[in-house]
Amino acid sequence: MQKHYGLIAQGEALPKNSHPLSTLLPIHQHEVGGKWIQVVHARELHAFLKVGRDFSTWVQERIREYRFFEGLDYTVVETLSSPISGSTKARPQRVKEYHLALNMAKELAMVERNDEGRQARHYFIDCERRLSIVAPEQQAVAVAHWQAQREVTKDYHGLMCRALQQTRISAGKETKAHHYSNELNMLNRLVLGVDAKHWAELHGGCREVRQHMDSHQLEQIAYLERSNATLIDAGMPFTERKARLSSMLAAHVDREGWA
Repeated sequence: MQKHYGLIAQGEALPKNSHPLSTLLPIHQHEVGGKWIQVVHARELHAFLKVGRDFSTWVQERIREYRFFEGLDYTVVETLSSPISGSTKARPQRVKEYHLALNMAKELAMVERNDEGRQARHYFIDCERRLSIVAPEQQAVAVAHWQAQREVTKDYHGLMCRALQQTRISAGKETKAHHYSNELNMLNRLVLGVDAKHWAELHGGCREVRQHMDSHQLEQIAYLERSNATLIDAGMPFTERKARLSSMLAAHVDREGWA
């Protein structure tokens, strides 16, 4: 289960308020353009507005039509979806999730020109009003939680690197820089869905990829680093470890309820 620390961690739902729409359209704290802000998940807004088109078509057309900008009005995160019950597909699918700043969400609600759109717009205005009262304290807690998660990834990264070095020493092999980077790139790709270079390009050319991950992504990285260290100690080859870690991450995401 997700832990809640007030209005806390990036990507997590903020505590429910008394507004009737707070269950249907939960507000989350997420990073957009380097700032932690209130966002709404586009899929939830799409469902509430009763849009007559499929989600991907709707959101992409609205972005183009109203000239919304990634990193300013919204951000995109790839997540793992759980396999459909009874499906023959064993592996989860990568799904794009759009996190919308409330100004963008208000505009999308307004242009639908229906009762649901008007209700959603007034709800978002109320959420902004509530945040203006307590925003400094909430952001401070969110930042502290993110920093704690980042430190955990550093600790487990060291554990993983030491396991790799010791295993290669025991096998009489030298450990070079690319051996460490191969492990790092493999874990980043499992969490992000693309290699670190491509992901950095999509996020403004950031150099330190993990500095731009959200709290959930950092938690997944730490989980994989810890697990990978154990598999390295057990002598499992790289290809087998990659497949095992992919399955473990899918199960972990499903348990945490993030899919």
